[in-house]
Amino acid sequence: MHAKIEEYSTASLTLYLFNRWLSWNMSLAGITFTAVVTIFLLARPGIEAALAGFVLSFSLQFSYAVLMSVRAASFLELEMNAVERVIEYSEIETENLGGEKPPAAWPTQGRLEVHDLVVGYAPHLPAVLKDISFQINPAERVGVVGRTGAGKSSLTLALFRFIEPRSGSIYVDGLDISKINLSDLRSRLAIIPQDPVLFSGTIRSNLDPFDNYTDSELHDSLRRVHLVSESESESNNSKVKNGAATSETIGEASSRTNEVSSSAANISTPTSNGPKNANVFMDLRSSISEGGQNLSQGQRQLLCLARAIVSRPKIMVLDEATSAVDMDTDALIQRSIRQEFGGSTLMVIAHRLSTIADFDRILVLSDGEVVEFGTPKQLWEEDGVFRSMCNESGEKEKLRVTILGETVA
Repeated sequence: MHAKIEEYSTASLTLYLFNRWLSWNMSLAGITFTAVVTIFLLARPGIEAALAGFVLSFSLQFSYAVLMSVRAASFLELEMNAVERVIEYSEIETENLGGEKPPAAWPTQGRLEVHDLVVGYAPHLPAVLKDISFQINPAERVGVVGRTGAGKSSLTLALFRFIEPRSGSIYVDGLDISKINLSDLRSRLAIIPQDPVLFSGTIRSNLDPFDNYTDSELHDSLRRVHLVSESESESNNSKVKNGAATSETIGEASSRTNEVSSSAANISTPTSNGPKNANVFMDLRSSISEGGQNLSQGQRQLLCLARAIVSRPKIMVLDEATSAVDMDTDALIQRSIRQEFGGSTLMVIAHRLSTIADFDRILVLSDGEVVEFGTPKQLWEEDGVFRSMCNESGEKEKLRVTILGETVA
């Protein structure tokens, strides 16, 4: 904070000094100009006093006019930066929204195949993924690990075609994703990014923006990620059975509840009887501020997970989704993933090795290349990159127990 204040103060002082320097020099120029005009008037005795006074009054304004002209020119140059940005954005190449429409049920299995994939962020930049190939079987859980800059997130961006491959291909259930319509591709796959994405609106609009699901299904997804307790969920289900679970009755239940949810979903809200703990997730009309700022980091992650559970994707990608949450919330998310995505293909970019230690296989990337790919036990016994990462993680013993199933001396 002190360094930032010092930097700002230095820039401000420089600006003020420059303004004073400019004013001083403009004043000297104005004095010089006025003196020259005065000498010229004195040298011509035939000039009338009224005309001389008129000329001098205008000459005295010269310095001010020049100063304002210089300032106007500088401000114009600064404001033209906005125009330059608009021009730059207008010249950005837009995504190709064309392509084939996949079958309505695609993907049905969740098989992912990558063949000789080469990806770069710009034509003039080096490739971040270099001729990688691997295959993920249907309903298989695969963890993607690697050190910073290995290309883990780039693989995710290539899967959703946020960056187009220079060469190679990615197949999902036998279809080349480069030939599929972007809208269909991204709507059929699901991702939970490292920074959860929420929009201003309500819980319902964030869970189901296109109104494809019922309130009961949305409440069920919130219960599965532990944002709503079992007792609260049963209360809602009983109202549905009695035909009384309208949005108004759900709102009344939210205002009357005194029970504290067993998860991190409780937020203190004021009521007519004073503040009390009320689970805002009981009411799908509860407001969500821009970016979900009225929720905690863990709640935002769980809400994004609930959104994925509702859509039931065949391929699910988690890009370090638990890197910014505490261990308890991480355990909740991992338990929900294991329970709710048993029939889906999971590709998890791991922040903590313990979260993927019991996965079916682990893909190890290094400098944009696949260096290891196999079961956790195989990679542990090979004593390669994955084993060295486990040894340096600070959870060596825990990982050893998880991978091998027994404590090894």
